Amino acid sequence: MASTSFLYFAEKLHLDKKKSEVTQIEIIDQNSETLQQKIEKTRQLIKQLKATVKKINDPSKLARFESEKTQRVEKETKSKTLGITQNSTPQAQSPSPTKKDSEEGDLPEFARSKPNVQQMPIAQNSSVSTTLPNDISSSNATNLNTDANTYYSFYSRVEELFYVRWVERVRYYWDRINFDYKKNVLAGKIWVTTVEVWLTATGEFHSAYIKQPSGYKPFDEAPIFAFKDARFFPNPPKAKVESDGFVRLRYRFNIHVPDY
Repeated sequence: MASTSFLYFAEKLHLDKKKSEVTQIEIIDQNSETLQQKIEKTRQLIKQLKATVKKINDPSKLARFESEKTQRVEKETKSKTLGITQNSTPQAQSPSPTKKDSEEGDLPEFARSKPNVQQMPIAQNSSVSTTLPNDISSSNATNLNTDANTYYSFYSRVEELFYVRWVERVRYYWDRINFDYKKNVLAGKIWVTTVEVWLTATGEFHSAYIKQPSGYKPFDEAPIFAFKDARFFPNPPKAKVESDGFVRLRYRFNIHVPDY
């Protein structure tokens, strides 16, 4: 199974109906894919997130996504912000020191007076590293129906290692591109690079190959650099090691350059 945990979106399948000029005949294709089969082919691996909405117990509901656990929510939503996948989590804000605190500085923790006012938590912004289907509405958090995937933890480690390096490399190139070139050539397009990465059975980076170039070489080079720079992806599942001793992962990287 190729990993699709980063900036990959499945193309929608369309069936073209041909009309006869004389009469209409309905042909039932015995080999046509069922909805379940289509979902299986287009499943994405995503980072497990704590749902910020009500969960439901409905295992029969089809899930397009695989993650650490099986989860069902009332309505699927996606974060508006791209980045390392995370939902907003409140962090407790430390109370400001008071005069009395300074006077008690030498007292052990159990002997100090406790603050009476609770500080409001600080919320982190939600983000998602995967381009999700357009029929999922945008929200302030990502909540998806998922089915458990045995190899989730490995794919999650891989993403965490290459994602930051990829973003930094793209920004490195972006800051050095002439403004006119950005506006006249790159703007208004989604630049897609598909990469196949080979790891050894122990997780060392071996090689990477561009299976589909984006058309702009610096964007193609960035993911290759990210994997080379990460160098080691620990504990690949033994079941993912192929007969020649390599683990092969495929990723699709999308860079959306808006119009100026």
